[in-house]
Amino acid sequence: MSSGIKFGIDLSLEAYEADTWERYINFVRTVNESIWDSIWLGDHLGGLPPISPLRNYNVWLLFSIFSEIKKRPLMGTAVTDPHRYHPVILAQMAMTIDHISNGRFILGIGAGEAFNLETYGFNYKKKPVSKMKEFIEVLRKLWSSKGEKVSHKGEFFEMRDAILEPPPIQNPIPIWIAANGPRTRSLAGAIADGWIPLPFSAETYKMGLEEVKTSLRKNNRNIEDFTFGYWNWIFIHEDEAELQLYLELKKLSMPIQFAKELKPLGYWKEEKRELYQKLGFKPETLNLLSFHSVDQLDLGIVGEIVKDVPNEFVREATLMGSKEEVTKKLEKLIKCGAQHIVLMIDNDIAKDPRTPEPYTYEYVYNILTEEIIPYLKEQY
Repeated sequence: MSSGIKFGIDLSLEAYEADTWERYINFVRTVNESIWDSIWLGDHLGGLPPISPLRNYNVWLLFSIFSEIKKRPLMGTAVTDPHRYHPVILAQMAMTIDHISNGRFILGIGAGEAFNLETYGFNYKKKPVSKMKEFIEVLRKLWSSKGEKVSHKGEFFEMRDAILEPPPIQNPIPIWIAANGPRTRSLAGAIADGWIPLPFSAETYKMGLEEVKTSLRKNNRNIEDFTFGYWNWIFIHEDEAELQLYLELKKLSMPIQFAKELKPLGYWKEEKRELYQKLGFKPETLNLLSFHSVDQLDLGIVGEIVKDVPNEFVREATLMGSKEEVTKKLEKLIKCGAQHIVLMIDNDIAKDPRTPEPYTYEYVYNILTEEIIPYLKEQY
């Protein structure tokens, strides 16, 4: 990992909300390559609850276009999964993007999300973490084969005398795991080239980072060769009423997306287990593979789970607030060990892209590009 903090922009939400392809690709063309070190896309069919995106383009086709119009940034998936593709197919797609981008591709992968899988009939419930581990093994066999025949017979995948030609430019293509639990964080430290989690707060990010470092040491791997990434939404606004509405949404997401973090953060009471049982979940095993739609959730019960969590705590933990407030939070993440911070702007798209009134997506993009990120890169 080279020195200096790096920043990536996830352009998925822009694609969700932009009303035409022309508007979307025109925005991509404006991304400042001297400020943003990487461009990321979520590999989605459905929408992350409670988000219901209006559009989901195929990210593999998008990367081929982006790589031609943007010659400097890295390109990465945030993230794909081991369920919707056979690893041979994904190995070829990733190799192709690696060539088109001249060796600028990062494969971000996670164990999967039900909103991408359940509705579409994919088989994902059998040992998803073990499946991801074997999936990565097959990818690397193919990428390192140099055009020679490769065979594999495992629990989930099988191939006989398979050939992948040409090999990727990168040897190998970096794999970053979106590890948000103890088992996957251990796996990231054991086999991945980087870690790109979605944490609730800087404190929980730091705790997870130490788990990954422990796994790196346990597996006799060089920490200097590993990238500690970070992915999250960011919302910048000056209107306290708007910030309060956003805070309430983030607070409601906490029991579902960050159930395992309630305990280390000090907001766990045993009676909350009964509330989770009413929702049909066990808090210890709840993750994004557990439900595929916000319609499955009783938001009244979800609110009960976090009613004792102070709003001030949620505000401090979330990448939201004024530009000064958000800058301080990003500094805190950097001090916690984040090396490559990927941000997805969560402000609404402007009705007229030529006039990015405060505080729309375009306006926040400009604040990040012209003020916040240059400042942080100068400092760190």
